[in-house]
Amino acid sequence: MKVNNSEVSIENLAKIADIDNIILKRRNNGLLLSDYQISVLERFNINYLNFSDFRSLMYDIESILNDDYDDELDFVGSQIAELIYYKDTKK
Repeated sequence: MKVNNSEVSIENLAKIADIDNIILKRRNNGLLLSDYQISVLERFNINYLNFSDFRSLMYDIESILNDDYDDELDFVGSQIAELIYYKDTKK
């Protein structure tokens, strides 16, 4: 496959994308979070292990964003909000 006029293999693209960092994994407290999300939460001293559900985690994220806005934390919050939406929406 060509990307920007350079030949690139699927294996190389997977390495560049760092897929392992963005895949959701079930954590010890039962929440599905990626390594990236955890790293952003840790930057704001949010210990995800202290939460048993996404709603209480979202409350803390929103509280921090109200005081000190950060693009990455907002992005993680929107990802978690999407998980809540799809979990709670009847299909």
